[in-house]
Amino acid sequence: MMLKKIGYGLILWVIPYVTAIPLMGLMQTDLIFFKTIMIVEGAIVGGVLSALYFQGITSQFLREGLITSVVWIVMNWVLDFVALLPFSGHSIPRYFIEIGARYLAIVAPLVAIGYVLEHKLREDREGTA
Repeated sequence: MMLKKIGYGLILWVIPYVTAIPLMGLMQTDLIFFKTIMIVEGAIVGGVLSALYFQGITSQFLREGLITSVVWIVMNWVLDFVALLPFSGHSIPRYFIEIGARYLAIVAPLVAIGYVLEHKLREDREGTA
């Protein structure tokens, strides 16, 4: 499962990074629109990857959602530090204000899906007992 977790975390970072490249001009003309596109794209990619990730999980859904959230957030921060920070010229505090803190939204779909699956499993067990 860890390889899948890391692979999906990498995909979650790569897709927005690659799609941001052709939109770089938009950063100069309409920064708010650029950031909106990136946030929406990240939410869509994160939601899809979260759903796909849970297809292979059979137990401890909430725990898995929390752990996966932490792994994906840390991965995105590390990859940004290596591939984005050197080119952006942001200080580390500025990076977290403008970009890094937004990765905390990764928690939402993973924990929500984990919570629902955990309670569904509990209801199914109690209904058959």
